[in-house]
Amino acid sequence: MSRVNVVLYFGATFVPRLATFLLLLVLTRLLPVDDYGLFTLVVTSGEILDMAFGGWLRIFILSSESRVRRPSARRLGRALVLAGGSCALSLAMTTLLPLVQPNLSGRFVVAVAAYVLAFAALRLGLTLLQARQQHVLYAGIEMLRGVLSVGGSILAVYLVQPTFFAASLGVSLTTLALAVVACAAAARLLPWPALPALGYRAPLLFGLPLVVVALAGHVVGWLDRFILNAALGPASVGLYAAAYALARQSVELFSTALNPYIFPMLVRSYAADGPAAAGRIQSGNLLALAVLCGAVAAGVSLLAEPFTTLVLPEEYRAAAVRVIPWIAFATLCNGLKNFCFDNVFYIANKNWRQFFTIAPAATLSLVGGLLLIPIGGPTAAAMIAAASATLSLAISAVLSTRILPFLVPRTAVVGLATSLLLASLTALFIDELLNLTAPLTILIAATLGFIVVYAGTLTAFGFSLVRLLDRPWEIWPNRG
Repeated sequence: MSRVNVVLYFGATFVPRLATFLLLLVLTRLLPVDDYGLFTLVVTSGEILDMAFGGWLRIFILSSESRVRRPSARRLGRALVLAGGSCALSLAMTTLLPLVQPNLSGRFVVAVAAYVLAFAALRLGLTLLQARQQHVLYAGIEMLRGVLSVGGSILAVYLVQPTFFAASLGVSLTTLALAVVACAAAARLLPWPALPALGYRAPLLFGLPLVVVALAGHVVGWLDRFILNAALGPASVGLYAAAYALARQSVELFSTALNPYIFPMLVRSYAADGPAAAGRIQSGNLLALAVLCGAVAAGVSLLAEPFTTLVLPEEYRAAAVRVIPWIAFATLCNGLKNFCFDNVFYIANKNWRQFFTIAPAATLSLVGGLLLIPIGGPTAAAMIAAASATLSLAISAVLSTRILPFLVPRTAVVGLATSLLLASLTALFIDELLNLTAPLTILIAATLGFIVVYAGTLTAFGFSLVRLLDRPWEIWPNRG
């Protein structure tokens, strides 16, 4: 994949995440806190249902279709049948939401169903485009979706009413329109599908452990919102979600940008050249993720106070400053787990192993959440998220390296740690020096100081930062 395609994939991740980030900030000012909390619960519920019951199929398509030049009509038809069944199951599950919590009924269920339908269709179309290596179309649709979803949601709030229902439908309807475009574009590149009666056993066996893992993973990642809603009401969800979005979106921007590029490369390398070659890519992948995401997590945590003062209404700020460092760390751990170590289970077709990486963390989230969140509120939820992510990362690292061993050079680890330390001290010094100035001034100055020291120290230790643009797994070119 060329450098241009890497930039396209980065844009396809950056623009929608930046748009989501801006939308969440704008909605803190347009919606009451209760409605903002319900809006985040719509997104949470929709993501859980879509990713749990449809995410496995997208991984299967990318894993299998990356090995062939053109899918057959039967393979395509089988994928469409599975996609329709997964979406139907997700929609059916929306009707169970009122059984989980009685206040999540009526318009809430409709909003979640619309979200599930829209994003299931969009992600199917985008996955087919990605499998056909239509990088420009993929990136263009994703970037356009990011921009239009913000406009659609804000327009719905202004034209209809300032409620979670209007805001969520604005996002869903915009997404559904672009889903039609994505699926139509993919259809032009593919044969007319034939719907086979057989051949579903292999993909279902591939997908079953991923569904179980996804459900367990969502217990770790999203259960805290439902506990907050039940114990303290939707306003507490709103306070938590605003801080969570600031930390998570900032860190995930880079981890999710790298994975659509690196994962197909890892698949091809493992299939064509064997574990040794794949291990070298895995080593570079870990370093690239740590360099990018570690810097963002550190920066967001260190500058949480001026950050929240600048972008959030006053009633959100106190909770956000306490929550952001924990969520930034949790997101860093999740990024390393999901986009580095867990990829090994997919390429080696050992997906049940992934369940054992998440089950202990899910238990910790459930038990800890039920006991501590009603007492400690959003801060307790954030601390539990960080602990669960750390545990899950540690188990995934141990299990995956038994399948695909690789080495990370000691000099690279020392260089990364030293660079982070020096850059963090620089940011803290600038923050303290400019303490009485405007938050924007502090953010700009401290961020620039962090970047200059960080990039300079990494380069001095031998990292090749320019490689992030075309071959991120070679960010440490000196490893042997």
